[in-house]
Amino acid sequence: MKTGLMLSLALLLTVGCSQTSESARRHELTAHVGKYDMPPAGLKRVRVGVPQFQVDTVISGLDYKRIEVSRDAADQLTTLADKTDRFEMIERAQMDQLLKEQGLEGVVDPAELAKPGRVRGVDYLFIGRITNMRVKKERTASSFSLGKLLTVNGASVFDYNNKKSTVTVECGVYLRLVDPTTGTILASDFGEFKRTDTIGATGVKIIGVGGQSDADLKINEDSRGLILRLALDDAVRKMLPLVDRRMLRKQAEETPEMPEETPETPEEAPENP
Repeated sequence: MKTGLMLSLALLLTVGCSQTSESARRHELTAHVGKYDMPPAGLKRVRVGVPQFQVDTVISGLDYKRIEVSRDAADQLTTLADKTDRFEMIERAQMDQLLKEQGLEGVVDPAELAKPGRVRGVDYLFIGRITNMRVKKERTASSFSLGKLLTVNGASVFDYNNKKSTVTVECGVYLRLVDPTTGTILASDFGEFKRTDTIGATGVKIIGVGGQSDADLKINEDSRGLILRLALDDAVRKMLPLVDRRMLRKQAEETPEMPEETPETPEEAPENP
């Protein structure tokens, strides 16, 4: 009996430590998101809009329309860009209205909006593209993490309800900050998030198996937002140093130079006769 009690206690301790470890790894994923270096002194905030993203690839699970993913990405980027304290961000509804007023609401390719003179009322546009987004199964863990698959009707299936099961989460995004009056790119970069870990540690919610292949997993809306946020944060973080340098230089060029004042020479007092 003592042996059974000791084994039960050991199992509870193992599970507890494992859950704590997963929670720590999950927190580590998002601890840095939206936390950026302060802007340099003298940098003026500029008015920026984020049109819907272009989606290059079919999203894992096939449960989401491209328009939904495109809007989600624009919303996530709007929030992250606002946290940089460098931009005056336009809400999506305002951006949609702005495009509608200019007869551009039907433009589905964001790159079209970056052409010179197409969009008025903003200083810059973030033009974004999702190049990849996928959650795929790796292996299923048993209660004792032996890496065994579940067997249903004689076939091995992935146990996505087991938080110890291992998945790979990946997402790629490409961002450009464009001056819409000239079409000039101020800065651009690629952001990526990829991680292979247990379902519990990644923080994603798996709701089914399917998609482009047997390896693809279906995820819920919150998980989709999390994955997009992690990849977008990487791209924004990479772009900021170049954005700071070029915006400061541009602002300096646009600031008129004040003429130098010549000091007045005091008049000489007349000599006494």
